Amino acid sequence: MSPRFGLITGCGKGIGLSITKKLLIENKNIKLLGISRTINQNIEKIQKEFQNRFIFYENDICENQIIHKLLEREQKKYVPFSFAICNAGVRSRNSIKKSNLDLYRSIIETNTISNINIAKQVIESNLNENSKCNILFISSIVGARGFDELSTYAVSKSALEGFMRSSAVEYGNKGIQINCLAPGFVESSYADSFKKNNKKLYEWTISQTPMRRWGKCEEIADLALFLISEKNSYMTGTVIYSDGGWTAK
Repeated sequence: MSPRFGLITGCGKGIGLSITKKLLIENKNIKLLGISRTINQNIEKIQKEFQNRFIFYENDICENQIIHKLLEREQKKYVPFSFAICNAGVRSRNSIKKSNLDLYRSIIETNTISNINIAKQVIESNLNENSKCNILFISSIVGARGFDELSTYAVSKSALEGFMRSSAVEYGNKGIQINCLAPGFVESSYADSFKKNNKKLYEWTISQTPMRRWGKCEEIADLALFLISEKNSYMTGTVIYSDGGWTAK
C-alpha cells in the first residue's frame, strides 16, 4: 500500500485517542499529524512508540491563523493530507435560558468554525495537487435529536453537518469525500463522572438505547478507520450514526 499522510485533532483522550492508536498500530504505511490543546501522558507514550510516524503539536484549534500556518508547513514537508479527522470539540450543558449568546458563539467557534477552517485548508491543498482526500467530522446524535440543556452543543454539531453536506456536493467530482460520524453516548473520558454525578440521567440514556449500553471508544474508532480508508471509495455527504440504535427509535 502507498504511504498516507493524515491529520487528527483532539487526539489526547477518548475517541480521538482510540482512533490515533488504532491508526498507527494497524496501518504501518501511515504518518499521522496530531493536534490537541494540551499534551498528556497518553500522547507522550504514542510519541515514544511511533516517533517516526507520529508528529504532535500542542495547539488550540480555535487559533485559526496558527493552525493554518501549521498545516501549510507540514503539508509542504510531506504531501497533502490523504485524510483528516476533525475530532476536537467541547461540550456545554446548560439551559437555553442560562446560555447567553457569548456561550453559543464560543461553542460554535470551537466545534464548527475551527473545523471548517481545517477542512477548507485540507480541501484547497488537495485541489492544488489534484489528489484525493477523505475528511471525517466527528459529530454527535445531539446534532440531529433534541436534548434538554444541550442546545449550544446541538447548534454547533448540526451546523457542522450542514457544512459537510454542502461541501460534499461541491467537491464530489474533485476526489474529495466528506462525511460525519455521529456517536451516541460513549464511555470516553467523561463517562465515570457522568455516571456518578448524573445517575438518573445516565439511567435514562440506557433506557433510550435499544442495545442498553453506552458505546466504547474502540467501537467508534473501528468505524472511523473505515470511513477515512481507501476502502471507503463511494460514500460522501453522509452522517453515519453509531449509537446503539438510539436514532432508529
